[in-house]
Amino acid sequence: MSGLAFAQAPPPWHPLRFLVSALVWGALAGAWLLLEGAPLLHSVHAPATIALAHVFALGVLGNAMLGSLVQFLPVAAGSPLPLATAVPLLHVTFNLGVALLLPAIAWGAAVCGLFAAPLLLLTLALFAALVLVAVVRGAGSRSVRAGIGLAATALLITIGLGTALLAARLGWIAPFARPLTGLHASFGLLGWVLGLLAAVGTVVVPMLQGTRTLSSRGQWTWLCLLTGILLAMALLEIAGPASPAWLPWVLAALPLLLFATTVIILQRHAPHRRGPVLRRFWALGALALGSTLPVLLWHGQALLAGALVLAVGFPALVLGMLMEITGFLAWIELRRRAPRGTRVPGVGSLFDEQSKRRAWWLHTTAALALAGACVLPVLARPAGLLVLLAWLYTLFALGLCWHSAMHWLPVAASRQADAATSAAGKQTPV
Repeated sequence: MSGLAFAQAPPPWHPLRFLVSALVWGALAGAWLLLEGAPLLHSVHAPATIALAHVFALGVLGNAMLGSLVQFLPVAAGSPLPLATAVPLLHVTFNLGVALLLPAIAWGAAVCGLFAAPLLLLTLALFAALVLVAVVRGAGSRSVRAGIGLAATALLITIGLGTALLAARLGWIAPFARPLTGLHASFGLLGWVLGLLAAVGTVVVPMLQGTRTLSSRGQWTWLCLLTGILLAMALLEIAGPASPAWLPWVLAALPLLLFATTVIILQRHAPHRRGPVLRRFWALGALALGSTLPVLLWHGQALLAGALVLAVGFPALVLGMLMEITGFLAWIELRRRAPRGTRVPGVGSLFDEQSKRRAWWLHTTAALALAGACVLPVLARPAGLLVLLAWLYTLFALGLCWHSAMHWLPVAASRQADAATSAAGKQTPV
């Protein structure tokens, strides 16, 4: 971690508030599936199913990735985020917007949509603009900054398309001649989520998992490929019925398959294997993302493919990183609070490994149950219960990590005082 700029780290609560919110939204997704059951898993076009997808896309992934960027940009990418003091306000407005968006999508609540649209549009557009300014001004790796810039640009396009779709859904504008849902999902999931994970992963995967670093040529090739696929999908949308119906699905699944294959290869040939539970989470995420193309081509299960990407694959990747980031944030806070000269615990010791393993088992079990429920909707409620328990336990483990780290300070201070008193007593003449 010698290449990290610890002095530029933001206050730990800035990224941590997003990470906690991501876990809360994951638990809410499980609770909703537990309460509603099978109707949520009947069709990818059902309004309630689309709303549940946005719980994962915005509530879980949105919070996790925004929080990670707040920490990653200044510390690892050499790109401090402008207006960093506005981060707590952006967190509130973003999550309020997500909460209002769900009833607007699920039940057509126009009043909720009236407030959700500007909140999300302004918050995410401002955040994306700040990220673009940061990467332009930054001094870190050009390929990493370019990848983050591509992700932020895709986020801006996703926001615009999403706002237009919401306006058409609520009757504010005329329906589109061709649905923009596929393009909205492509730029959101491939450009924003996958693009950002790949860019950040080039730094954190070698650092935390002990793999080889992807070459600069490989990184630029990936960026060109992903950009080309996004442009091709936009052109296919313009071409309309003239293009084969299966082509957009294949184009969307190809970068997922390439990313998943690269992760597995890097893990298998890692010269220094570190972070065993993080490796498991990324292996689970890679397996889920890599399974998308076979599921679409051989079984035509759009609902299952969507669940593998939105509710299993991407969340597994961010969950593994979330626990590592939490331990890192607790370590930074200890360094800030501890008196000078006090030796704080190592970063890897702050988040209990057993808690991480339990979280992995719970999320893996929930993933299998959710995949089964997409094929047999009668299993929806048991799957919802397992999803709820997995996210709640991860939230509990995060709180336990932070509490244990902060509890270390008074204990260390007490021991230091006792040692000083004992030394003073030995020096006192009889």
